Amino acid sequence: MTQEKIPDWESELWSYISSGNGEHCPSYTDCQIRLEGGQCLDDSMKRFGNFGTHLTGIADSEFDLRIRELDKIDFKGCARAGRIFYLTYKLARKYIEEGNIISPPVPASLVELCDRNRTVEIREVPLKNYHGAIWRLKDCWVIHLNENDTLAVKRFSLFHEAFHILAHSALADNNAVPVFRKTGIKQGSFNELLADHFAGCILMPGESAREKWAEVHNLDRMAETFQIPKSIAWFGLHLMGLL
Repeated sequence: MTQEKIPDWESELWSYISSGNGEHCPSYTDCQIRLEGGQCLDDSMKRFGNFGTHLTGIADSEFDLRIRELDKIDFKGCARAGRIFYLTYKLARKYIEEGNIISPPVPASLVELCDRNRTVEIREVPLKNYHGAIWRLKDCWVIHLNENDTLAVKRFSLFHEAFHILAHSALADNNAVPVFRKTGIKQGSFNELLADHFAGCILMPGESAREKWAEVHNLDRMAETFQIPKSIAWFGLHLMGLL
């Protein structure tokens, strides 16, 4: 990221990520939530990859058909209380505050804060199997978004990729190598799940979401206001305990 000293809590997040293999939660063995019987996303990765957290590509029509499945998800586990998810949420809050974002929708230009030493260029291209990808060139980052996706999915993919830029930059400064892959049809990587979580948190900030939900109490209106996929709005509201 930048050469300035990062907060201890952020160093903790990158330390967790660098200690893992990218495929599974680095805290799995010692996680008290899991050991006490709470829901573990790593244990449920296949299930959650299908309909829980990797929701980027679920069309609104498909989401409506799967809502009964989604409503069976227990949010008392690590997605709400786990340390690594809290730190990822806090990272999103950091950039919301730095960007002085006070009302939705969050502007795409916020990704420019992800690396103060390089520019971030966004290109829409006809990707076949992916929603997004990042490339680091000598003096800039390039984010590819699938031009065939809806605006809401493009926005979600954009900030998913922004998390990868932050991780690559932070871990490179510490001589660690993050393990990430393109956002695509293959699912299951724990670090991809964290990128999804970051994107959801930054696109639908808690304070704004609570205020808007109290006003509209309508999932479609929430998705429209924050310009995010309906499935991501649903997931965020559940994490906040509003649904």
